[in-house]
Amino acid sequence: MGVANGTYVVKFSLIIATMNAGRYLERALSSILAQTFTDYEIVVQDGGSSDNTLALLGKARQDRIKLRSEPDGGIYDAWNRALDRACGDWGIFLGADDFLLDKYVLERCARHLDRLPEKIIFAYGDLVLGTKERHRYTIRRSLRAVYTMLLNHMPLPFPSTFTRMAVLKEYRFDASFGIAGDYDFAARMISADNVFHLPLTVAYQELGGISDTPENEEKLRAERLRVLNAHVLPRAEEVVRGCIKYLDENACCGSKKRVRRLERLKRFALTKLGLWRSGLRKDA
Repeated sequence: MGVANGTYVVKFSLIIATMNAGRYLERALSSILAQTFTDYEIVVQDGGSSDNTLALLGKARQDRIKLRSEPDGGIYDAWNRALDRACGDWGIFLGADDFLLDKYVLERCARHLDRLPEKIIFAYGDLVLGTKERHRYTIRRSLRAVYTMLLNHMPLPFPSTFTRMAVLKEYRFDASFGIAGDYDFAARMISADNVFHLPLTVAYQELGGISDTPENEEKLRAERLRVLNAHVLPRAEEVVRGCIKYLDENACCGSKKRVRRLERLKRFALTKLGLWRSGLRKDA
């Protein structure tokens, strides 16, 4: 549990896995160290870098950084190793080339997270994506979109998603995944009422990661199908009910045109459920 920071009792663990990330890591660290909210830790799991990554980390504030450098079995194994040393209330996973959008992000997030009921285990905000810090587009995803997208692929913008540490420590990531381990975790843990949308932009993510490259397209598809069959199919009805719940809530306060659109989306969700039930699993 964090200590009082202003009026909020929240502690953040910002987890970064690194491997020869020296050319952009400083930007990520600077965005965290500049935060006005100060009850946080930076947990770095390095895979044995041979560039200047460790030197950069050695120069940074040692009272903030928990560093360990050792061989690992990939990104999800590295995250699990970092979780062994994390002691915040909420964890967030940043790539070494990601960064928090401004110095007030953690303070704004703490304002919301401090008031959330215990049943909420995921709290996500908007995510800016770009190339060389040039904005390309922003992911602004409604709760309805999260539940709809879960039927196909990772619905949460993970560099902008806070997860309760107790849940992370208990359930961990499946390190046998190379690309879709975050989707696997979300598919196992999301229920119809345990996700919260933070009304703010949290982070910037550099485009061109492992899941964006054409050579990994088939591997990513195979891993998504694995998640869909193992975790989404058995829980398809629960997921679709969550989708319908948020469609209904939006319809209650919308125009007639919006209500009609939401009704079409509801029919889509129910159709998707019917497809899953009939065993058409290749639509992923």
